[in-house]
Amino acid sequence: MPADPVPRAQAATVSVVIPNLDSPVVDRAIEAILAQVGGRPDEILVVGRDRPGRLERFLTPGGRTGSGSDIPIRLVETDGPRLPGAARNLGLAEARGEILVFTDADCVPEPGWLAAHLARLATGETLVGGAVRYDADDYWMLADNLSMFHECDADLPAGPRPYLPTLNLSVTREAYLAAGPMDPDLPRGEDLDWTIRAAAAGHRPFFEPAAAIWHRPTRGDPRAVWDHWFQSGRWMPGVRRRHPDTLSAPGWLRVPALVLLLTPAIAAVATLRLFGPGKPGRRHWRSLPAVYLTKVAWCIGACRPLEVPQRSASR
Repeated sequence: MPADPVPRAQAATVSVVIPNLDSPVVDRAIEAILAQVGGRPDEILVVGRDRPGRLERFLTPGGRTGSGSDIPIRLVETDGPRLPGAARNLGLAEARGEILVFTDADCVPEPGWLAAHLARLATGETLVGGAVRYDADDYWMLADNLSMFHECDADLPAGPRPYLPTLNLSVTREAYLAAGPMDPDLPRGEDLDWTIRAAAAGHRPFFEPAAAIWHRPTRGDPRAVWDHWFQSGRWMPGVRRRHPDTLSAPGWLRVPALVLLLTPAIAAVATLRLFGPGKPGRRHWRSLPAVYLTKVAWCIGACRPLEVPQRSASR
């Protein structure tokens, strides 16, 4: 990867879009974006609701920051909670940038995050995902992150991927228009669905570990982690069936009774894959029991799957 973006990428306008539903740490995300080194956005759009008032110190009636920065920050308020895909669509409809960058309201980008995204886009990639780092001192947050984002570990090599999450993603406007809007009705898996559609439209997902964020969700106890994974299990089988060529869905996943019967074995195999040689889990052996619990919760959720309407891969 070149040390510096080519002039075309340097000149491109950049919009950062952040979906937010009363995050207690969204202000830390904004601070980190304003402090970027080697690359800066032209605007930041926060979409959703900010009942804790974490954004107030950044906003003035003119929509500028109150910290001396000249980067416009806009709050695109919604009349109620919006699912992540719907919130991102609203932000993208308002965004002016030629390059669109997504992160979440519970993510804190590292100082060179945006520069790494722009540098990779400058090589000709059109859809780039970055690494996800997570704190090891919170046991349940560690297990939740490791189980969900082990494929985005910062120690993994750069290269093409079949799909990427949207908590750390950059895309050219051309690629976004080719893939179309995100599914506004999917509460889980909307990012995988969208990046797979982008790939089908000719824009391959590419992983760039140098573009790293710290993910700090509020799920810090077993009940919250269990519910998160249970709900994921309810939705993801349908998302898998929407994209059978990319997200292989074994036949037994269609038989809830069989999933329930095999849950201990399925969860064990899925967990051990994260702790094998060269895998991220090797650094966090103590999290293995909690990671196993996330896989059990997913399987239990998959026993009660929710219907996901099928759609073409291109839209």
